This record gives sequence, C-alpha cells and structure tokens, in this order.
Amino acid sequence: MIFLYILISILLVLFLITLIPVGIKARYKNKVYCVLKIGFIKIRLLPEKPKKKKTKEKTKEKKSEKENQKETSFKKLLKQNGVSGIINILKRIASLAVGALKDIFKHIIIRELSLDVVIGGDDAAETALNYGKTCSVVYPAVSVITQSCICRDFNVLVSPDFTDGSESNATCKLEADIKIFWLVKAVIVHGFKALGVILKLQKANEPVNKDENLNNND
Repeated sequence: MIFLYILISILLVLFLITLIPVGIKARYKNKVYCVLKIGFIKIRLLPEKPKKKKTKEKTKEKKSEKENQKETSFKKLLKQNGVSGIINILKRIASLAVGALKDIFKHIIIRELSLDVVIGGDDAAETALNYGKTCSVVYPAVSVITQSCICRDFNVLVSPDFTDGSESNATCKLEADIKIFWLVKAVIVHGFKALGVILKLQKANEPVNKDENLNNND
C-alpha cells in the first residue's frame, strides 16, 4: 500500500511538472535580446555570454572528424538504398517534422507579438517598391503564425518613409509559451514514428521500400 502511495505521488509530481510553461521572451531593436523561461527560471540566450577561445588546431580536428563521419554515413545510406531511397527517407523525415511542428504550434500561446517595420530608400520609387515587397512577405507570414498558434495580442505595421535617403529599420517584440505536457506528447507520438525510420536505416540488408506510403502524416 505504501508503494502505491509513493507511485501515485511520483506520477502526480511528474504531471504537475508537465504543466509548467516553457517560453521565450524576445525583442529586437538594433540588436537581439532573447530569454528562455522555464516556469520562474530565466535563461539568457542572446546576446550570448563570452566563451573561452578554443585552439584553432583542436577546432579543425573536430570539424574534419565530423565531416568524415557524415561522408561515411551518407555513402553507406546511398549504397544501401540508392538515390530514390534517399529521397524517400528525406520525405519521411520532412513529413515527421511537419507533423510534429503542427502538433506543437497549435498549443503555443503567443501573449505578445509586436512588429513595426519602416521601409526607406534612396528615392520615393525605390521605397515604394521595397515597401510592396516587404508587405507581400510580412503580412502573409504573420497571418500563418497567428492562425497556427493561440494568439492573444498582436500588432503588425509596415510603413514607408518617402524621405530621400531614409534607411529601413524594424523593432520587434515576442512573448510566447507552451506547457511541457504538449512538448512531451509530441516527442512521444512522433518519436515512435521516427524510431521506425531509424531502425530501418540501421538494417544494412533491408533497403527502404520505394513504394511505401508516407502514412501517419497527421
């Protein structure tokens, strides 16, 4: 009976941990500032703290070793599965990534999204052209983000500055979070799918079936 109480207590604590929000708070004005928040804990991501310089020789050796390992792995995959098999593998990986991102994004809460872009140029014609191009990129991108996530507050403005010789600039603020539960769920669900692909890759004598359907896309 005591063991059952302990087990229930552990499960309850783990469940409560999954309810902790994980998020970022970022802003841009001439430079990027970004903080990772895990509950009440804040970890600065940008600007990065200065790191100790490593010797150039050690860095070059590590890079060459990694490149050799990547080259060997790719050659092995190509030999086992052929070009069409490699393409099929990449499609599977892309499908898994898209599915995982969809599951995660629909549970992200954007508490603040603010973007103010001013477009300038050497003359009015150049400014107008750049303004049109920027609008055609910024507004659709923001629309996709706000429709994919739970957006509480957003304000996006792109405006032209027709003063000759004016410079373009932008300011941005973003505050968003997601509960650990949804991240764990996505890792478990899509992790098993990814594990299936990895196991097939590890079987040297079993090439990937070219005609196999990309099931479980959602």
